[in-house]
Amino acid sequence: MYSKGIAWAIQKVRERPLIVFALVHAILFLAISANLDQRVGSSEVERQLATQMLDGQVPYNDFFSEYPPLALLSFLIPALLFPTQPAYGFFFAVEIFLLDLVVLFVMEKLASRFKMRIWYVFGFYTLCLLAIGPIVTGRYDLLPAMLMPVALYAFVSGRNKTAWAVLALGVMAKIYPVIIAPFFALYLLRHRQYRQLTQGVTIFLGVLLALSLPWIVLNAEGFWQFISYHAERGLHAESSYASVLLVGQVMGLTQVEGALTYGSWNLSSPMADSLSQASSYVTVGLLLIIYALYTRLLWKKPDDAIAKTAMFGAGAVELMLRYSLLAILIMLLGSKLFSPQFLIWLVPLLPLVMGRWRYAPLALFLVAGGITQYIYPHHYIEFELGTLYLIIMLAIRNFLLVAMAILLLLPPRSLPANGEG
Repeated sequence: MYSKGIAWAIQKVRERPLIVFALVHAILFLAISANLDQRVGSSEVERQLATQMLDGQVPYNDFFSEYPPLALLSFLIPALLFPTQPAYGFFFAVEIFLLDLVVLFVMEKLASRFKMRIWYVFGFYTLCLLAIGPIVTGRYDLLPAMLMPVALYAFVSGRNKTAWAVLALGVMAKIYPVIIAPFFALYLLRHRQYRQLTQGVTIFLGVLLALSLPWIVLNAEGFWQFISYHAERGLHAESSYASVLLVGQVMGLTQVEGALTYGSWNLSSPMADSLSQASSYVTVGLLLIIYALYTRLLWKKPDDAIAKTAMFGAGAVELMLRYSLLAILIMLLGSKLFSPQFLIWLVPLLPLVMGRWRYAPLALFLVAGGITQYIYPHHYIEFELGTLYLIIMLAIRNFLLVAMAILLLLPPRSLPANGEG
């Protein structure tokens, strides 16, 4: 009887992975990650901005903010009841945990489209979060990282208007989700869904306008400053360009200087400044290549076959997820900015993507995430001082991410490469 009870309990646990991992993540987010590391866990920057708003100051008008409106809202919510530390840091982590629950729910839905083992998906997702470390709950980046898969899930589920609206919310949280809009547009064009495309783009622009217009009317210059602020930033020391320059300096091939500017450690030199200016063109060029490759795969199937297939088979969903993940990764590698928390953007999609070597991209990310966490926050001061082994570790981290991008470019063997199924 006792053994039957244990077997019954185990069976019930196996049938409810979402509940199991929700409990596991509650422990990870609230008991381990939240507020243990004062450099990243206390969310002090977010709290200070929220405090200014509670004091009656208006963002973009009374004080400068480098963050979009939806980000500021996420800072404000925990401060409404808990404006002081350490309570604010803990309840900010509670907010991030709630976003994480949405990610788990959407991942389960998407995984079911591929008949993937949900324990595998949730397990690797959890390992990826652990690899990145306490910065997951110390920054708000899980908000846009959550909105992107929600938009993707809505789109592949046929909820076109919802998908474009959620995508616009993502842009109002962190800007970068805009890079998957072309995938939506290209897919609708390929299936001759012109009406849906028009509706989607209209809703997307409408949501952006609704969330931006009040601030533009109030103080247009102050509002647009959060974009110009990032455009004016120098070459971030953790970017792929900077790692090359730092290794070159170790080898005596170049010389750079580092300084804390725009809230991050940036490099300066004639070469660093040139690379910083060129990075936008490089990033756009790389993204255009990704869009072109996606377009080629979409148009590979004959028109008559397109007309006979369902809009979203397993191959089509896999292709969109994989290229969305690729676009984010390529943007990170091509950008002049690469803060440690940006790795969070990759995590909700990575366990769902089935490349040629299914486990290799995940393994590369886990190592890259571990290196990132080791450098920041634990040894960042030594990195700023030019410690050799940390510079080499950073270069290895960026090389692993490049290798990950290459692997993701290879189509999976298990699903059709043309995006239909």
